[in-house]
Amino acid sequence: MQTVADNLSSDSELFDSFGRCLPGEHLRKHVFQSSRRYFKLQQPNIDFGLIYQRLRTHLHIETTLTAADFEARVKAILNGLQNDPATAAIANGVYVPFMLPKQDLADIGSKMDSVYLPAVKASFENTCTGKTFTNYLKDGLTGKLSIAVDSRHECLLDAQQSEVQVGVYFPALMEYSVPAAIEKVSHLPGKFMLAGGYDTAAALVGSPELLLRTDGYPPVLWLAALDTEKTGVNYMFEAYGYHLTFNRKPHFDQAAESWTSGLVVLG
Repeated sequence: MQTVADNLSSDSELFDSFGRCLPGEHLRKHVFQSSRRYFKLQQPNIDFGLIYQRLRTHLHIETTLTAADFEARVKAILNGLQNDPATAAIANGVYVPFMLPKQDLADIGSKMDSVYLPAVKASFENTCTGKTFTNYLKDGLTGKLSIAVDSRHECLLDAQQSEVQVGVYFPALMEYSVPAAIEKVSHLPGKFMLAGGYDTAAALVGSPELLLRTDGYPPVLWLAALDTEKTGVNYMFEAYGYHLTFNRKPHFDQAAESWTSGLVVLG
């Protein structure tokens, strides 16, 4: 059975000139068809060696990949997207390289509690002097997170079982509801996966300044690829002034100007 993604013509552009994923008219879930780009991100400086070192240090990644290997694989992902007219414009938007450690399948919430959120805190506070990361969840995430159906996020977790993963995080689903973000992925080429917990956290470990904006307001970053213990509620990273926070809030399956979900491409 063919999907919309299978039938894309070479000149069907999927992203606008700012890298936002175009909703199109096929989505049934709530999304803003156009954006005034009030809540947006600044492109972090891409220092591959520094990003690589932060990720290796804070996520305890054991790998034979060098910083040069990491850079080459990220550039190959970007070149592949830019060489396809349908996806080329995504590179006009914000993007963040990341790595994920090789690991067995485990409870996602437990890994977030023990590995990924502490890594975000360490990287953010080590990099952004005088600023803090606060995790507002007092009861933790163990047993509370699962992969959302049709998010393609299981592909990322499956890949992690075999080797260290290199990818690029794109906060391209601006002003989408969480259900619309999940729905949109099925209309994109198969290389695109919806971002969840590990990849979004790794993006912030490598580029901890991602949500800091000095000339306006950044969006919330939802972990849209993950279902939670309560319908209509999800977890997110959010800037509070120049500090960084992790929390959960109800979204009621609606869209808002300040809400963004991420797309991930591995390579």
